[in-house]
Amino acid sequence: MRDYGICLWSFGDIPVEKKCQLAKEIGVTGVEVEGNLAQNPAELASLLKQYQLKVLSVTPNNVDISSADEEVRKQAVAYFLDLLDWASELGAFRICLHGEVGKIEGSDDATCDWERLVKSTKAVMEKAEKLGIAVVFEVLNRYENHQVVTGAEALQLIQDVASPSLSVLLDAYHMNIEEPNPVATLEKVNTQLGMYHVADSNRQAIGNGHADIKGQIEALHKVNYKGPIIMEMVAEGPNPFKAEKEENYLDVLSKYYRDSLEQIKSWDGI
Repeated sequence: MRDYGICLWSFGDIPVEKKCQLAKEIGVTGVEVEGNLAQNPAELASLLKQYQLKVLSVTPNNVDISSADEEVRKQAVAYFLDLLDWASELGAFRICLHGEVGKIEGSDDATCDWERLVKSTKAVMEKAEKLGIAVVFEVLNRYENHQVVTGAEALQLIQDVASPSLSVLLDAYHMNIEEPNPVATLEKVNTQLGMYHVADSNRQAIGNGHADIKGQIEALHKVNYKGPIIMEMVAEGPNPFKAEKEENYLDVLSKYYRDSLEQIKSWDGI
């Protein structure tokens, strides 16, 4: 049976236990946890077990793995190497990797930028392979990062890195911005799809925007995707990078998730 999850960061700055409680009440089977290395992984694992939630993935801190500044780039790679150890202790089998959110321009040499991205990703994958942890590279959009904003670019990265443990994370919200046809993109990425994030075109509940989420779910079936479907939504309001909105944002967000989960399961044949 497929797992359905929630990205815990979307609940904002509240205690992790409260986030787990909300996720359990919404009815998902697992969560994507935040890669906060200051959090004791054994304690987090115990908390997740208490609420009967699986660790579906780990979302990373915002670091720049393709920076032209060698020291910044080294620190970013070092963070991911530490994150892999942390994830292993947590019992996570998958982490996310992506460029720095907010970095919408590269250097004057796009070829060098790409080479730095590939080199850093290879360094992360070398350790991931040894630990038996899968890595999914998240395709963002041009307003969040200047590299890998389409499924085609992600496939090129997969080819250049050449690691059996690296696959693609496609997100319905990002695809709505960058892909002429998100359904066709899912079909093109095909067996290289390692993770799917979902929200409507405005990053709200399914049905609040105009994205063809039903068509995307059908595409998941077409490519025989067996991985989790993870919801990543935010309540209506300014600043798309900040989870906290109006005072009742948790109630609004929880309803988004409950209603969307019901609809996704219906389309997914559950």
